[in-house]
Amino acid sequence: MGIGNSRRSSSSEESEDEAVIEESEFNRAVRACGYSVPRSAVYRHLAALTSDFTRAEMAMFVAQTIHESGGFRYIEEQDPESEYRDNDALPGRSYHGRGYIQLTWSENYKRCSRELGMGDDLLRNPDKVTGTVNLAMKVSVWYWKKFVRPEHKRRTNCFGVTTNAINGAIECRGYNKAARSRYTKYKKVADAMGIRNIASERGCYN
Repeated sequence: MGIGNSRRSSSSEESEDEAVIEESEFNRAVRACGYSVPRSAVYRHLAALTSDFTRAEMAMFVAQTIHESGGFRYIEEQDPESEYRDNDALPGRSYHGRGYIQLTWSENYKRCSRELGMGDDLLRNPDKVTGTVNLAMKVSVWYWKKFVRPEHKRRTNCFGVTTNAINGAIECRGYNKAARSRYTKYKKVADAMGIRNIASERGCYN
């Protein structure tokens, strides 16, 4: 099926050069969550880096990135309470949240940097994550594939497991408004994408 304005079902077959989520769907999803459509580079890099996602997984990823970044307005944690320094931390660096899914802790900056083929560049220069939309999205997709996707595969139709993998220590130890807000956004994104098989909220605080 060619790219157009019609909604595709979550089970539709994707051709090799067809994005998992169309730009019109992405824009509709962002607006449904109460935000203005971000600059086109955000969609362009998201689409380029997520060709191996299913439609169901994409809805969860888009919902989580919308929540984490305030509708793709922020790629850096606002007023961080910690510098998230561990044994890998270098002097004078802060490893607070950066990216559309916020990467924290020096160990994760180091691991991400190496697995993206950048050596220790992000460990030495963590601010680089916020330098370009491309790198901010690469880091976010890396985090998703490394930490979130394995949990999602174990419980495929439970949105809460993705929240638990991202911020479970804070949001999944009992009912939490932020976790509930993530799920509300997910339902809006899924609707914007025409996904019929909506994931349950289970996997976080329930």
